[in-house]
Amino acid sequence: MKKAFSALAVLLALCVALAGCHISTPDSVGAIGGIDIPSGLYLLAQFDAYQQAAQLAESEQDPADVKAFLKETVTLDEESGETALVSDYVADKTLETLRLYAAVETRFEELGGELTPDQLAQADSYAQQLLDNYGEVYTENGIGLASLQLYQRNLAKSAALLNLVYGPEGETPVSEDQLLDHLDEMIYAVYLSVPLYDPETFAFADEEQTDEMLALAEEAVAALPENVTAASFQSSMTFAAAEMYSVLGSSYTPTSADFASGFLLESDLESSFTEEAADTVRSLSVGEGAAVQFTSYSILLLVRLDPLETQTLDQVRNEVLADLCSDEFQNALMEQGEALPDTLDPAAMAKLPASRIQAG
Repeated sequence: MKKAFSALAVLLALCVALAGCHISTPDSVGAIGGIDIPSGLYLLAQFDAYQQAAQLAESEQDPADVKAFLKETVTLDEESGETALVSDYVADKTLETLRLYAAVETRFEELGGELTPDQLAQADSYAQQLLDNYGEVYTENGIGLASLQLYQRNLAKSAALLNLVYGPEGETPVSEDQLLDHLDEMIYAVYLSVPLYDPETFAFADEEQTDEMLALAEEAVAALPENVTAASFQSSMTFAAAEMYSVLGSSYTPTSADFASGFLLESDLESSFTEEAADTVRSLSVGEGAAVQFTSYSILLLVRLDPLETQTLDQVRNEVLADLCSDEFQNALMEQGEALPDTLDPAAMAKLPASRIQAG
């Protein structure tokens, strides 16, 4: 009986000890400038920071091994040779994101901003799409729908702030002359992407077939009428696409969704185009077309048009403002975020270490 009692006592003591070691997830990690930072938002910012660090990894480094990678060093700037310890980089980027979040919330409230029902619905829809597509990895990292909604709504507020600051009734309005001058420099295009593979068999074009398809595309673009419109471009390129598809022994069934239109920003050209293709697009005047190999998987046929032929300045105002003022605006928000006092709780953040990230 005495031995049984001793065993029970040891078991109870062990349970108490384990309970005492349990680390609960805090609801919040504190505040920045009076803006509450929920734990889920902190984890989202930290996870995103880790993904950014992973993009900088060298071939011999393995971001999937989180604990090991956090101890590695990555190069931030090839030209200057600036490097950073991954754990420091993640911590700095996490705080930078949270300060920017707080600055947007603060500035939006200062200017009396309010998201419309449509803006709220769109932000929440984006959040749901993220959860639908990446739900498993988000769940593994303690990130739920509420955190994704908070962040997406913050992005919507940031976009709306541009108009509150630089719009016609804004703090420092940009004149229509300034907008029109900048609009002249922006590239608005209608374009069609033709895959370099058979959509039915997924057999890729070989080098000879790729050259033939590109030649057909260039020939079609060169034959565009002088006063080309979106409609005439679509008509011409539909015929060209059918010829290009036939090179791979497949047929093309056109739909209205095949063609897209919009501004090709400098960031798009730098991130998604080869240097040669980007230079070709930059050189286009209004009414000129081009055919470029967009990626190893597709050829892009496009024509540069004047957006004001089919839209008003008010309809494109937000996009022009974003391209013209976003750098200045972002820098101002970053400065405001840095200046905001914080009451972040180190103990709460210590319960959410980057070493627990599930890289997915």
